[in-house]
Amino acid sequence: MSLRQLETLVAIADAGSFHAAADRLAITQSAVSMQMKALEEALQTSLFDRARRPPALRENARPLIDQARQILRLHEDFRLGARATGAVSGALRIGVIPTASTGILPDALAILRERTPLLQVRIESELSTELIRRVERGMLDAAILTEPPRISADLRCRTILEERLLVVAPADSPGANDVELLNALPFLRFNRRAGVGRAIDTALRARGIDVQERMELDSIESILMMVSRRLGVAVAPERSITSEQRTKLKCLPFGDPVIRRRVGLLERAGRDPSPLTDALHEALTEVVRHAA
Repeated sequence: MSLRQLETLVAIADAGSFHAAADRLAITQSAVSMQMKALEEALQTSLFDRARRPPALRENARPLIDQARQILRLHEDFRLGARATGAVSGALRIGVIPTASTGILPDALAILRERTPLLQVRIESELSTELIRRVERGMLDAAILTEPPRISADLRCRTILEERLLVVAPADSPGANDVELLNALPFLRFNRRAGVGRAIDTALRARGIDVQERMELDSIESILMMVSRRLGVAVAPERSITSEQRTKLKCLPFGDPVIRRRVGLLERAGRDPSPLTDALHEALTEVVRHAA
């Protein structure tokens, strides 16, 4: 059994097929097949149902994939840690929601680079629902996302910040409060599969506000650009609105009392936080504290 075989097994689980795993690893499909046959021989068990096309993972392979991820991660941490004894090092796989990828994360990574120069970071931007799934499956070490109202016992979430939601409209829009603005203009909705999108949708329904929906987008930056072009009104997290945009737009609190969202760092539970995610959480909270 080799680390390369374990890496290929994980790639098949993540990509969904031998062909897609071969593309991801930049090797041939026949090489993937040969590695998996060798791994099955070493383990003396069948991991794939080859009667199906493409071959599908058997149920007995699922626990092995989680263990393979842990072995690969330990190997990477050991390799990098050997280069700087006593220093926090290794590889960190982070997921991030779009509203944080251009906000607090860049400044936090700058702090991490100064403190842990050997740390390798891989970042994936996704919506909250997908990030939760990827953390649960061990595909990510942690994710920065809008805190979900409920999480499984296998996960934990450490709060990074809490912020208001604001109604954002063109500066000369009619309306003295959030409800009047939302009723007067077409609504530009943030994706309801995202954590903040669900929170906005829940609040609108709870308050009985029947918006004139114009479009639904994944990017807060795109939504704010649409508002600046006078295409409608939106609800956005306060920190996603720059000081320059505030001078050109009408921004009013959303809700009475004002509705807020929490952004947190999601990790798997059941073990002590790793030094890597601890370092990330410390950097994130430091950025938020200095910006307050």
